Amino acid sequence: MQKEWDGSKVDIILEDAVNEKHIRRRFNGALQGLTDEQVTAFTQALGTVNALPVSYAAVVEEYRYTF
Repeated sequence: MQKEWDGSKVDIILEDAVNEKHIRRRFNGALQGLTDEQVTAFTQALGTVNALPVSYAAVVEEYRYTF
């Protein structure tokens, strides 16, 4: 089997303390091999334009396996 990169996404989790819940925002089309610095800069930029604070970010990488 051969492993091939199929795409990446960045999930940003916002914290809504008033309603006691977390809100996930997914951003498709992330580049392969994102660095910690890139994800941090993206998260900080989103934190400045959102009313809710960012709780954390997660990078989701998808792979496809072929025979």
